[in-house]
Amino acid sequence: MQMTKVARTPTLVLLFLFELSGCSAGVSPNQVCGTYVASYPFGTEIISLNQNGSFTQIITVKNDPPVTTRGKWSFDPHTSSVTFDGLKIVDDGTGHPVSNWRTGTAMLVTKDVEMRWFKVVMETAASYPYIRR
Repeated sequence: MQMTKVARTPTLVLLFLFELSGCSAGVSPNQVCGTYVASYPFGTEIISLNQNGSFTQIITVKNDPPVTTRGKWSFDPHTSSVTFDGLKIVDDGTGHPVSNWRTGTAMLVTKDVEMRWFKVVMETAASYPYIRR
């Protein structure tokens, strides 16, 4: 049986709205502050962005005490990205911690920020993105 044009229209509209709701969108400056969590196979990383432009990063790797770093952050609304001054790199890109995760130098790092499925997410293309709580 063939669908009539009237029956297809609501179906197409619903499909379009469903697809649109999952798309990424830029984030406004007032949505950026907060606590983000990246969950890795080896542990977790928590980054808290404070309104005064400071951040705290807590890295926890299984069977090791956590490491805390602090630094400054800024948000660029044109690129929807956060730049961190003093962030440690934790994940080596393969689901393992970098070898010097505890003692490594804090760096200048930029991460994209997007709205995904009604949640603010950093590093959306990464295997282990940061999801705002």
